[in-house]
Amino acid sequence: MYKFVLITGQGDDPMPSRFLHYLEESDSKIIHWFGQNGDINATRNERFTHIPIGINCFEMAEGIRGIHRQYPKHILPSATNNNLDEPSHYIQPHDITQNVLTNKNQPDKIVLINFRPDTDPTGLRTKLYEDICKNNQSSFTICYDKPTGVDISILPTIYKRNRQYPLWLSPRGGGLDCHRTWESLYLDIIPIVWHSTLDSLYTNLPIIIINDSSEINEEFLRNKLHEIAMKKVQQPSVYQYEKLRNAYWRDIIIKKSRYVFNEKDIQRNRCWRAKTIR
Repeated sequence: MYKFVLITGQGDDPMPSRFLHYLEESDSKIIHWFGQNGDINATRNERFTHIPIGINCFEMAEGIRGIHRQYPKHILPSATNNNLDEPSHYIQPHDITQNVLTNKNQPDKIVLINFRPDTDPTGLRTKLYEDICKNNQSSFTICYDKPTGVDISILPTIYKRNRQYPLWLSPRGGGLDCHRTWESLYLDIIPIVWHSTLDSLYTNLPIIIINDSSEINEEFLRNKLHEIAMKKVQQPSVYQYEKLRNAYWRDIIIKKSRYVFNEKDIQRNRCWRAKTIR
């Protein structure tokens, strides 16, 4: 029986650590496990890798492309050197970063809260919404209600409004990960997420990871905002924007595949239209 790479996701359910023993069994057929929303410490398990949920492409993709079309010169090179049917470059806007550093059009309110509070089973979103939007009304945060569903036709208007604020609060959604985290990165926004087993997924990305809501304070966040904006401009190689690209994850997954090591199967490597890695 062939060995295989296991990929789990496309849902909010966590990838439970209790299933790790299937990797460790002597007769295990699983070469490597890639999973979304994993409650697994990947730094302690060499055969498990977190993968992002990314954006909801059916809803967000065209709106994000609309922003990218406005900045055709803000480009980054391809994510891999393996020519995995990917474009030669990508657009990665940095207009918000420039505004932060020049203090151009910067509002007093820097943190956006724009999520549905009832989609998180732990109650964190509800508490944040109550504490910040209803009870606190702090001088540096702004709250916009998010209706159920997405009207794709008004996304450009929503993005124009939301991109006034350089930090977006992105607590967990139905699962540990959240589309808003990845949506913000595509739009040159810095997401604020909570410490979790997904920390290694966020390594080398312009993301603020906090331990609890006490860190949602103006001085700390303004300092982090400026620090990250400076790194984006002065040390751009610090951040692995390739993690936002399908080709990056596809390349990593294929390199774990049995096809990489088996010459006789070299022509069978057709997964995701990928070309064989030698």
